[in-house]
Amino acid sequence: MLGKLIKHELRHSARYTMAIYAAVIVISAVMGLSLLSSATWLGVMSCGALYLTGIIAVIVTLVSVIKNFYDTLFGRQGYLTLTLPVKCSSLLISKVIVSFIWIVASFALMALTMIMIFFYAKEKSSGYFSMMSEAISLSGILELLPSASTVVKLLTVAAIWAVITIFTYVSFVYFTVTVANTRAFQSHPKILGGLVFLGIFSLNNTVGNMLTAYLPLSFNLGNDTVYFAFQQMDKVQDALFSYGVGGTVFSGLLALGLLFLTGYILENKVNLK
Repeated sequence: MLGKLIKHELRHSARYTMAIYAAVIVISAVMGLSLLSSATWLGVMSCGALYLTGIIAVIVTLVSVIKNFYDTLFGRQGYLTLTLPVKCSSLLISKVIVSFIWIVASFALMALTMIMIFFYAKEKSSGYFSMMSEAISLSGILELLPSASTVVKLLTVAAIWAVITIFTYVSFVYFTVTVANTRAFQSHPKILGGLVFLGIFSLNNTVGNMLTAYLPLSFNLGNDTVYFAFQQMDKVQDALFSYGVGGTVFSGLLALGLLFLTGYILENKVNLK
C-alpha cells in the first residue's frame, strides 16, 4: 500500500515541478545552439536565464511541498484523503518520501545548471581557463588537495548532512501546517502557524548552535583523513577543519519527534474545513 501511495503522490505533485524542469531543458538547448553561433549575447542571456531557472526550481519545489501537503490533507481533497482505508502514518510517510525526492531533484537540477554554465564559460574562454589551470599547477595548490578516498568520505558526510537538513525542513513544515489546522488555531491559522514555525526554527537554531559549540562530538578533516572525535570542535588540535555535529544530531532528533507528533495530530486532532 505504501508503494501505491508514493506512486500516486509522485504523479499528483509532478504538476508543480515538471514545468520548471521543462524550462531548464529548453534553455539548455538554447545554450547549446549558442555555442554553434557567433551571437555571444544569446549565450549570455541563456546563462542568466538558466541560473535564474535553477534557483526558481528550488523555490518552487519548497513552496509546492507546503501547498501539496495542505491541499491534499486540509483542503477539499482532505475529506477523501483522510477517509482512505490506510493509516495516517502511511499517508505521512509517503508524503515525506515524495517531498524528499522532489527537493533533492530540485537541488540537483540547480547544481546541474551551475555546471552547465561553468562548462559553457570554459568553452567560450578556453585560453583563459588554460592559463588558470597552468597557474594553479605551478603554485602547488593541487598537492594540498585531499586524496580521492578522503573526498569520497567528505561527500558521504555532506550527503548525510543534506538528508538531515531536508528532513528537518519537511518535518517543520508538516508539523506547522498540521498544528495550524487544529481547533485551537482555527481562528487565525496562518498567523499562529507562522509563530509556531518561528518558534520551532528558533529553538532548533538556539539549541543546535549551543550543542555544535559545546558538545564534545566533532567531524574533522586532517591532512589526508576524515574522522569523528569526542572533542569540542575548537579543542581539536591536529585538524585542518573541524565541525561540531551536535546541532545536526539535535535537528534530526527534533525533526523525527515532530513527525511522530504530526502523525498523532492527524489521527486525533485534525480539523477539516
